[in-house]
Amino acid sequence: MCKALIYQRRRIMLKKLLLAALVLGVMFCLTSCGKKEVEDVEDIEWEDEVYNEVTPGEMVFIPAGEFIMGSNNKSETDMDAFPEHKVKLPAFWIDKYEVTNEEFMSFSIDTGYTGEGAAKGSDWRLFATGDKMSVPVMYITWKDADEYCKSKGKRLPTEQEWEYAARGPNGNAYPWGNEWEAGRANTNEAGREAVDIGRFNDVSYFGVHDMLGNVQEWTGSWYKSYPGGVANSRYGETLRVVRGLSPTYRGKAGNLWLRFMQPPSSLFNFGCRCAKDATPEDIAKMAN
Repeated sequence: MCKALIYQRRRIMLKKLLLAALVLGVMFCLTSCGKKEVEDVEDIEWEDEVYNEVTPGEMVFIPAGEFIMGSNNKSETDMDAFPEHKVKLPAFWIDKYEVTNEEFMSFSIDTGYTGEGAAKGSDWRLFATGDKMSVPVMYITWKDADEYCKSKGKRLPTEQEWEYAARGPNGNAYPWGNEWEAGRANTNEAGREAVDIGRFNDVSYFGVHDMLGNVQEWTGSWYKSYPGGVANSRYGETLRVVRGLSPTYRGKAGNLWLRFMQPPSSLFNFGCRCAKDATPEDIAKMAN
């Protein structure tokens, strides 16, 4: 049976399971939460992509290489990304798309893992409604993201891997280049909440999707100083690095070297994508 058909049938089954599992308390929470209006939205046009070409869980091979990481800008927002420095990485794989509600729900059903926010009643399940199965999972903690990736035989990407996959060998400011293009990413300019993966033309040099917008993503890295960086009392092994932007942020004012940090237990609109090391066999195959 073809992969697309299996995925379609699994999606229908999961939707039914989800609808059966929803309780009145969750629905009450959803209806009682207000939606913040987005102001000063640019008047842009965009087109939906063909969804049957999107395969959740698909990975992109990133060849070994050297790139310029960080920025020489010492502005307040870029200070922790100072200075630019060369980073050399071995080959690795990274998810082409962010992990979806459907994928995380399947993981939860298969393993019984509910998530760290379950006891608080404020986690990913509040947003995993039947019409949002292809939307990136949000409101997961760092441990939730780590457990998901490990269940797939993967891991969270380091922030070095994340930035290389996003910026490419040329060190782009945006996935598509160095000039802002309205409508390319699901950031505040688009005036939207998180949407289905692959819906925007937010694609990096290597073909990785939604690296600038849609949801912010946990990485496997601690929030530490770059070599030669400015001192910061918050550096150390207490905060995890979060990368990328979301509709909360203006993409035009952002870039791919921005660093965010959060306690691992944080429950906000953070999602994830996974990575894994490339084997010698992978490297040989991809070289042909």
